[in-house]
This record gives sequence, C-alpha cells and structure tokens, in this order.
Amino acid sequence: MKKYKKGINVPLYASILGFIALAFIIVLVIVHSLSAVGRTNASKVTKKSTQHSISSTRRSSQKANPSSVAPTADFSKWAKSYNFYYLKSGDAQSSLTISQDGKVIQSQNSSDKRVFTGKASISSDNKEVLSYVINGQSTFKMPKQKTIKADVKIQVTWDSDGSIQDYYGYQTYTGQYALTDGIARASGVDEVWVSDVDSGMNLSEIILGNYESIQWTWENTKGDILLVADNGRCSVSAWKWSGNLRIGGTVPEGIYDHIAWASGSPAPMPDGIAFMFAPAGVSPTNVGGPDLTDSSKDRIVVCNNGGQTVFGEPDSAYYKVK
Repeated sequence: MKKYKKGINVPLYASILGFIALAFIIVLVIVHSLSAVGRTNASKVTKKSTQHSISSTRRSSQKANPSSVAPTADFSKWAKSYNFYYLKSGDAQSSLTISQDGKVIQSQNSSDKRVFTGKASISSDNKEVLSYVINGQSTFKMPKQKTIKADVKIQVTWDSDGSIQDYYGYQTYTGQYALTDGIARASGVDEVWVSDVDSGMNLSEIILGNYESIQWTWENTKGDILLVADNGRCSVSAWKWSGNLRIGGTVPEGIYDHIAWASGSPAPMPDGIAFMFAPAGVSPTNVGGPDLTDSSKDRIVVCNNGGQTVFGEPDSAYYKVK
C-alpha cells in the first residue's frame, strides 16, 4: 500500500495569520481611541474647573468692589445752604450745606447742637417722590403735600456710621432749590430742605417809598433797559418813558400776592404804566399759568394792564445788569 505524508494547507494557514494580524490591529486602534477619549475628557474637566475658578473669582471681585452710581451731573446748581422746611414733632434739623466738592454738613438746632458730616454723589433722576408745597424758606404750619418729579438724586454717605441717605432735588415754582427724601412720616414728609434765597430786593422798604435796594440798571431778554435812580426816578427805554415811581395810584398798595407794586408818574397814555417787584424765589400766585420769568433772580416786571398774568411773558421781566 502506498503511504502518503501529511501536507500543510498553505491557503488556510495564510488566512489564519491574516485574521490574527487584523485582530491585533483592531486592538491597537481601540486602545488608542480609548486613550484619546481619556485625554479629551481630562482636558474638558480641566477647562470646566478653570472656568469655574475664573467665574468664582469674578463673583468675588464684584462682591468686594460693588458698583456705584456714576455721577451724571455736577454740584454747580445744588451746592447751596438749605433750611429745614417744616419741623415736625421730634425733629431737630436746622441747616444743610452742600459744597462744590460734595462735602455735606448738617447742623441740628440749638436744643440738640450736634453736627453731622458726610460726602455726597449726584446723578440725574426723574423719580416721582413726596414733598411739600413750598412757599418761602420755612413754615410753622403743616404744609400741603405734593408729588414732584426729581431732577437729580443726591446720595449722602454719613461719616458717623457709614449709612447712606438719598435726597431728591428739584426746583420749586418760586425758583428755589429743594431736597426731599420722599419718605412719609408723622402725617408729613420725613425731610424737606429748601435753599436760601439770595435777594437784594427789599419789599418792606419799597412799599414805604425807599427804592435804595433796587437802584440799579436792569435789562430784559430783548436788551431793553430800565434804570432806577435815587429817590425813585425811573426810565424805561422800550416805553420811551421817564418819571418817578409812586406807591399806590392805579395799582395795589403794600405787598399784594407776594410782590410789591408801584405806578409811574406821569402816567403815559392811554393806560399808564405799572411796576411789579418780585425778589428771587418769589412769584405771584395769580399768574394764570406758570411763571415764565427767571424766578431765581430779583426782577421788575413792567406792564400797563394784565397785572400778575404778565409774569407768564418772559420778555416782560427786567434783571439786574451785573
């Protein structure tokens, strides 16, 4: 019998080696991919940690450095001395002074004698807040309340305890500057302050025929000149009139509707000439509308009829020439 030797099947052997090589390559690819994924995840974790750290730092920085209201206006109009307008039961405030550099000094009355200091910042504001109907520099009677629209907010930080107090500033119809905290208390407003009136016009003297406080050259917005000389001698260029101021005559005597009056002698035809004297911060109430003259200044208003309604005509008022 013929014997055969066992032979090796070459194609089968090659296939087996090929499968082994392919499996090895697949394993290498999987290991490499897993390694890459691990590095990517680690990178993401690191970024998240870094971002969290930065965010926390920013929040800490914001807490440590709180934002403040940036000034949007200056103190040029509001740097004044103010009087406490109405003293309610328990109030002891007397005066409040704001300087151009923002320094604040508040003095109590003689029964208290304390003085408080602080620093103010100012910003534009149009908030509607509670205040009083203001006529003059102070009152002993409970004034009527009203809602006003603020022009500015003045924020005071008091040196004594670091507390912050907000005042809302606005200009009254009399031309004065007022500050209110807008807080209702004891059937009134907690704090309302009114600026001093800087006036050289003395109504008490004028109604007695003493015109010394108004002896000056006055001019209206059109450039017309009114001259008051000694002993009440007067001339008005726009009227082409000159003569003397006279108390009474065709106008009320004394102080009427908060202002003083005089007529001109000789009286020009046909309706004569009248003079109304209004100190800074004072306006008549029977204007029939807003006072359109500059009520922050002393002024003389000239007319021949119409009375106080002429305060509604800006060109009717004459102001001191500086």
